[in-house]
Amino acid sequence: MLKNNTEYDDETFKDFSLDGLIISGISFDYCRFKNCSFNKTVFENCSFSESTFDSCDLSLMKVTTSLFNDVKFIDSKAIGINYASIGLPFEVSFENTDISMSSFYMLDLRHTQFIKSKLHDVDFVKTNLQKANFKESDLLGSSFSNTNLSNADLSTAYNYMIDPNKNNLKGTKVSLPEASSFLKYFEMKII
Repeated sequence: MLKNNTEYDDETFKDFSLDGLIISGISFDYCRFKNCSFNKTVFENCSFSESTFDSCDLSLMKVTTSLFNDVKFIDSKAIGINYASIGLPFEVSFENTDISMSSFYMLDLRHTQFIKSKLHDVDFVKTNLQKANFKESDLLGSSFSNTNLSNADLSTAYNYMIDPNKNNLKGTKVSLPEASSFLKYFEMKII
């Protein structure tokens, strides 16, 4: 079991559950979490550095003033997380992970990788997604407003609706047929 106000370095945590617990002041460096459940877990003043969550359930997790530095989420479920109160740095990547109904409101996510992930109803309002990669990710219902998507890669992403009048899309990579969704905002009739 994890002990509050402890440091863990280069450890693997496998097949355990901390559902609904409050974890405080723990530092995880180079750690790997495999098949763990953190459903509704609260992390207060914790630090994760160069760590990986693999096949974990982090749904409805709360992260209060915690740091995520080079953290990978792989084959995981991280639904309904509000990252707005996260501490800095916040450097993460997601691969084959469901992060639906989460909020990245006003965060700096430059260069973030969202690979083959499900991003339904995610809040990206006022988020810096410059040079982010959404390779083969599903963005159904996600919100973009005053979002910096300059030089982001949406070329293989799908189900997005992004108003080009309310977002920075300079140099953004898109492809057909998804790119045709931009025309909706220009009140044009395509024949």
